[in-house]
Amino acid sequence: MNVSYLRNCFAEMKQYETDCMDKLMDFVKFLYIQGHLTLNEFRTGMKVLEANGAQHPTYDKYSDTEK
Repeated sequence: MNVSYLRNCFAEMKQYETDCMDKLMDFVKFLYIQGHLTLNEFRTGMKVLEANGAQHPTYDKYSDTEK
């Protein structure tokens, strides 16, 4: 699994293209949750995206903005 493969899958399913690694990471998570990827494919995809600059969102558990 590589970034160009993920971009093509994303574009085919979402009907638009993206270069945003974070969106592709969310897409890989979605595919895994929906059962379209095995655990090994999911891990490989995440490693590839992280190597290309994707970042997990950061959450502040002490933030007062969330209710």
